[in-house]
Amino acid sequence: MKISKYHKHSLIIVSICFLIDQISKLIVLKNIDLLSSGVNVFVGFNLVYVENKGVSFGLLSNFNIPFYLGILSLIISGYIIFLIIKTKKNSEVISLSLILSGALGNGYDRLINGYVIDFIDIYVNKFHWPAFNFADSFITIGAVIFLTQMLQNK
Repeated sequence: MKISKYHKHSLIIVSICFLIDQISKLIVLKNIDLLSSGVNVFVGFNLVYVENKGVSFGLLSNFNIPFYLGILSLIISGYIIFLIIKTKKNSEVISLSLILSGALGNGYDRLINGYVIDFIDIYVNKFHWPAFNFADSFITIGAVIFLTQMLQNK
């Protein structure tokens, strides 16, 4: 099977985003003592250390099912790869590749560690958005692009 330019773009996007996610988590782990109490970078933005055993934003963390969530992430990743292979639209390849990189990054962490490291804390006054990581950001950005394209096509 011949690899199209879109599939090459996907491989590059997924590889770079996966590496950004994993390297950032390694940096957090190396600085866990500092980040455990939180570091204010600027108003509205802290770096923290959170072990997330649930899904995005800590949902389902009380159920102690990270291994199964990791398997689910890999199954979803397989389906996203199928969608990437089928599409001929560059915007869909980009959005799906971002989603795939995030799913692989967090899925890998759940399978290897039993949790995902979240470290980005965005807040306004006393309201803190749940901590997240680059993989979560890639999934969110990819989903917004994908949904925007779907709405524009209808």
